[in-house]
Amino acid sequence: MNKILTILCCLGLVVTSYSTHKFPSFSTSKWNIDQYSGNAVSNSGLEFGFGCEWMIKDTTLIQSSEQLARYSRLADYLNKAIGRFPEIFVDSIYFYNPARGLLFASYHHNKPLKPTAEVSLCADSMAAYSKEYARIFGQIDSFIDDEHSWENGPFNSVYSNLRYDKKNKQFVLLQRFPYKGQNIAVFHICSTIPQKGKWWEEYPEGVFWNVDFGNTDNIEIIAFYLNSARTTAVSNLQIN
Repeated sequence: MNKILTILCCLGLVVTSYSTHKFPSFSTSKWNIDQYSGNAVSNSGLEFGFGCEWMIKDTTLIQSSEQLARYSRLADYLNKAIGRFPEIFVDSIYFYNPARGLLFASYHHNKPLKPTAEVSLCADSMAAYSKEYARIFGQIDSFIDDEHSWENGPFNSVYSNLRYDKKNKQFVLLQRFPYKGQNIAVFHICSTIPQKGKWWEEYPEGVFWNVDFGNTDNIEIIAFYLNSARTTAVSNLQIN
């Protein structure tokens, strides 16, 4: 009986260790929204943009454990989103922008993570999109054009991976890119329960994005949609 109890206790510890993940710590950087550019600027010199100057009004950035603790379920919600990608380890969180569902963090690889979608930022037909995106990623002029460049993380390209957690109703787009010698990850975290979202611009009523994860074209379309500077906030999605 004692042996059985010992085995059960050991199994319980194993299950617990796999089901719970310690929430990453916040970085020591302090962030504020630049009143002219609308970008998030840190005291250490990092600067991340959200795509448009009209975001200046959106000044809420959760960047400390104390701020996070004000929202009882938020840490668990964000941790579940991060947990969608066990291939990478989040070293520290820069900040979370709640109005846009954006979590900026530094990371390193646990194991290679092959991108599931490529967003062609430099195509002529996407000039405006590229211009907006460059505020976050800098001037990117190369693509994922070989079989092995993704294995150690991106070099000059932005890599996209999309995953859906049916149980927790989360649709998470992970973007990885280099920035001034660091590996930066941006988690675009969306609720997938169809409901009216919070938009910064008027959005057509009754429009839902139907996503079929078996269709590569649809994945690329939704990646483009979520990356749009005007539609990264909580979205109206219907998962097939």
